[in-house]
Amino acid sequence: MLSWLLIGIVLLLAAAALAWLIRGLEPPDVKLTAVRPDQLSAGEQRLRVGLRVQNPNPIPLPVFAMTYRLWLEEQHIAAGDADLRRRVPARGEADMEVMVSGDARHLARTLPKLALTPQPWRYRLEGKVAVLPKLRVGYRHVGTIDLKGMLRLAASLR
Repeated sequence: MLSWLLIGIVLLLAAAALAWLIRGLEPPDVKLTAVRPDQLSAGEQRLRVGLRVQNPNPIPLPVFAMTYRLWLEEQHIAAGDADLRRRVPARGEADMEVMVSGDARHLARTLPKLALTPQPWRYRLEGKVAVLPKLRVGYRHVGTIDLKGMLRLAASLR
């Protein structure tokens, strides 16, 4: 009987510690570092996207998987997800490369409009990071980029 009580107490303490960790976990800062067209087909444009994941937490952040969506001037450009199996050090950062896919027809309609929009352009990157198989932490990053910056990003992956 005493052993069942001890097991129950240990499980309660473990659940409380996990709940504290989840509430206290700050979302990572995910920034766009590189973009390069990868493959173009009739229906899909694939882009290689470099991301810098910064961990503001005092513990290492395991990254099992990520989802991401990219907007440019509030126009949805691309989305994707990846299994990464990476680790971001405590209060550190890690660079990751992922593939995102966009509808080629949508991009063909969007990019000419974008060319007429004054620079710099606003972009938004958001999604979720799976830090445990069933625990996902959301992130959102907003920034600006101009045509020179896009060309630098494209050249950075060559």
